[in-house]
Amino acid sequence: MSYYSAERQQELLSVIIPVRNAAGTLDACLRSVRSSWYTNYEIIVVDDHSTDDSVPIARRFDCTVVSLTDGTGANAARNEGAKQAKGGYFLFLDADVVVTRETLLTVVELLRRTDVDAVVGLYSTRHRHESFVSQYKNLWVRYSYLKSPPAIDWLFGAISGIKREAFEGIGGFDETLIARHGNDDIEFGKRLAMKKLRIHLSQDVEVEHLKNYTLGSFLRNEFERSKGFVLLARRFGELSGSLKRGFANVYPSFIFSVPLAVLIFLAAVLVTGEVLPVGWLSIVAVLYFLLNIQFINYLEQVRGFFALTVMIPILYLDHLVCAGGVIAGMLSPIPKRASKSPASTL
Repeated sequence: MSYYSAERQQELLSVIIPVRNAAGTLDACLRSVRSSWYTNYEIIVVDDHSTDDSVPIARRFDCTVVSLTDGTGANAARNEGAKQAKGGYFLFLDADVVVTRETLLTVVELLRRTDVDAVVGLYSTRHRHESFVSQYKNLWVRYSYLKSPPAIDWLFGAISGIKREAFEGIGGFDETLIARHGNDDIEFGKRLAMKKLRIHLSQDVEVEHLKNYTLGSFLRNEFERSKGFVLLARRFGELSGSLKRGFANVYPSFIFSVPLAVLIFLAAVLVTGEVLPVGWLSIVAVLYFLLNIQFINYLEQVRGFFALTVMIPILYLDHLVCAGGVIAGMLSPIPKRASKSPASTL
C-alpha cells in the first residue's frame, strides 16, 4: 500500500478536509498544513459538489482529491475521507481553519497517549476579520471552550483528531445530520463518550478561524445551532441535565440567559406601555448582566472597552435568537440516526 514501515504507517496522520465552495479560505488552510513541523501526513480533500475553484486549489497543494457523487453534507464528506485514508490517526479540519506549525505534531503526540482516543482543539484569539460580529462569535466559542473541562463528551469538527480504531468502532459520522443544525459533529462525540472512549480538549491546539459573519448570517447560524443542540439534547436525554451541566460547549449561564433575554424584551414592551413599573425591567436586566459578567469581563480583557460596548448588544441578540431556536427545537421531531451508516463499512 505504501513505502512506510508498519510503525511509520501507524504514525501517519490523515488530514481530512470536507469542502464545498471554500475557494476563499482553502488556500490559506492548505498552506498552513503544508508548513507543519510534523511531516508524516497526507491531505485528503473531499469535494462535495463545489462550483468554485476549490478543487483546482486543492490540486495545487498536491492533495488527494475525492469528489462525492451523492454527498449530503460535511459528515458524508468526512466519512468518505476516512475511507480513503491510510493513516492510523485522523485529523478533521474545516476548510476555513488555519493551523499553526505545531498543530499536527501536538495532535499526534496527544493521540499517542493510551488515555486519549480523540483530541479537540479551540479557536485562538486571533481573527483576521475585524467585524464586531465575527470577533464576538470567535471569542464566544473560545471562551466556552476555556470554561470546559479537559475531559469532554463532544467533538468539534472544525479541528479534531481521532484514532482510526475509535472512529471505525462507532461507525463514523452520522450522515443523516447536516451542518446547518449545528449538531453534525457534536453527535459523533456523544457516541464516542457512550462507548467510554476518551475525548481530550487541549488548549495547546489552537487554530485561527477564517469565518466572516455578517449580522444576518450570524443570527441565522445561532438560530440553527440552538435548534440543533436542543434536538440533540432531546435525542440523548440530556435536556434537563443541561440546565445544571450545560450541553457540549454551551455553559449553564448562557442557557439561563436565553429566557432572561426574552423577559427583558417583554418587560421593555410592558414598561413602554406603562403596564409594568420600570423597576421590574431593571431587576431582570441586572440579573442578566450578572449571569454574563464573566464573559463580559473576558471580552473587555481581549478586545478592550470600546469593542465591549458594541458586543454587549450582539450578546443580547444572540440570546434572543437562540430562544427562537430553542422553541423550534422543542417543537420539531427528533431525528433518528440511520440504522446503518455508510461509515460502518470502513
